[in-house]
Amino acid sequence: MIHQIENRYGLFQSLFSDIGINAKHFIPNVKVLVGNKLTHSVSVLQIPETYPPEFARQLGMDEPLAERTLNRTLERIGKRFPIIFQRYQQFLKRYDFVDQQQVTDFSSSYLEGRKSDLASYGYSRDKRPDKLQINFGISTGINGIPTALTIQKGNVQDKKHMREIFRLTAAILQKGSLLIFDTGANTEENKQKIREKEFHFLTLRAKRVESYRKYLAFFRQNSNDMVDLTINDRQYHCVKKQEEDRSVSYIFFSPELYDEQMQIKEEKFERKKQQGNKLLKKRKHPVLPSDAGWVQLIPCLQRTLQDIENPYINGLEGFFILESSVDDDPEKLLRLYKQRDVAEKFIRALKEGLELRPIRHWNNQCVIGIFFISFLANMLIN
Repeated sequence: MIHQIENRYGLFQSLFSDIGINAKHFIPNVKVLVGNKLTHSVSVLQIPETYPPEFARQLGMDEPLAERTLNRTLERIGKRFPIIFQRYQQFLKRYDFVDQQQVTDFSSSYLEGRKSDLASYGYSRDKRPDKLQINFGISTGINGIPTALTIQKGNVQDKKHMREIFRLTAAILQKGSLLIFDTGANTEENKQKIREKEFHFLTLRAKRVESYRKYLAFFRQNSNDMVDLTINDRQYHCVKKQEEDRSVSYIFFSPELYDEQMQIKEEKFERKKQQGNKLLKKRKHPVLPSDAGWVQLIPCLQRTLQDIENPYINGLEGFFILESSVDDDPEKLLRLYKQRDVAEKFIRALKEGLELRPIRHWNNQCVIGIFFISFLANMLIN
């Protein structure tokens, strides 16, 4: 794969020429690092012991692989990352790989160690709150070719991270391109900046009872304008609402989604009730002093004719609202939003297929380097 892509497009020469001017085997070392990610994906320490000399020779190396040299290659990539990434985007433009419909998503990877300046505690998508982590964001076209990569400290929120990745994405997209992102990056400031740069957005409105209440009332009052559609054997009903800032809110209701969410909330309620019963049995009864002696308070349940209401049900079940600066067919926009899984699959491939986690480097340049090597390897696959 590396040979075919290099012969056809000259990718490695385009990105890394003159970057390692003092390193004789800089580009072959980069190919070895990418080749490792595409095969066994072992740590840099284990590369010389894992691959035979023939592997390195096929990629242009006429010297034995050395951990120190490979780490220096990663460090040099991290140090020259802005230049390399600018060349990467120019490469995408040259071969018309840039899709004008971009999906943005964010994730994190945890570290083994505590010395990296980029590492911080934050919301862990890897379910490892005990580990320091680094946040990263990617923007990829629906065609599967990524256009942007950002690396941030582990405690940076998505809404702030979105500004940085938009800066990179805006440098390569044509005016009028559509940016698709999740509710975590949905802020008025981010949407305003997108419109100022003459791009369009498609995102999900945060699901809050107060803000949804007026939209649900609008949905019921305008049922005559409802559009019915079916995607993947699932029914949706949609009503469009024009906003004052010229954006459009698409209010969707799905009966199947309603049934799923109600079942989840009922099961959660049952678990909490059982948990409450167990806690009640374990709880020590409080004892209070009185003139007549010590009084023990023993709880008892009062029988009523009314069942306990499920506190998790809020009336929003089955509803969701898409916001967009584009006034178009609801089915088309819903299908576009569902294609966010392109970015999710790209991130999953980075973290699981290419084993980006855990990160074992502590030097900031090496950390950036290993992120870009994994990003580049996944791009080659796509």
